Amino acid sequence: MKLDERQIQFLKRRGKLVGLWPLAGSLLLVLLLVLIAWLYFRAPLLVNPFEVMARLDAGTIEESTLLLSAVLLPVMTLTCIVILIAMILFMFSAFSTEKKHLLLIAKLLEEHKSFHGEGNPLEEV
Repeated sequence: MKLDERQIQFLKRRGKLVGLWPLAGSLLLVLLLVLIAWLYFRAPLLVNPFEVMARLDAGTIEESTLLLSAVLLPVMTLTCIVILIAMILFMFSAFSTEKKHLLLIAKLLEEHKSFHGEGNPLEEV
């Protein structure tokens, strides 16, 4: 069975992306952990609710900081909503790509009903 050039290029691009993800994903996780650690030590009020509670109880948080926090709360809520919308849109994209994969696999299986006699049709790629 011969795949057309578009299908071969698609499989090659997918293979590259899948191969790069462990490195890219690990790097993103490390960068996120570094950001969290940096914020924890440089601006603990942004990431440590226990620090906020302790300072509220002690009365050491400035009024301007409290006002700023109150103003930023809706901004952060809207930001989280935008991030969720983006994630949902990315899922639509991912499922669209998976649909292409499933159609390609279905085409391969249809053209090679006797898999064992002719070998794996993906070996040609």
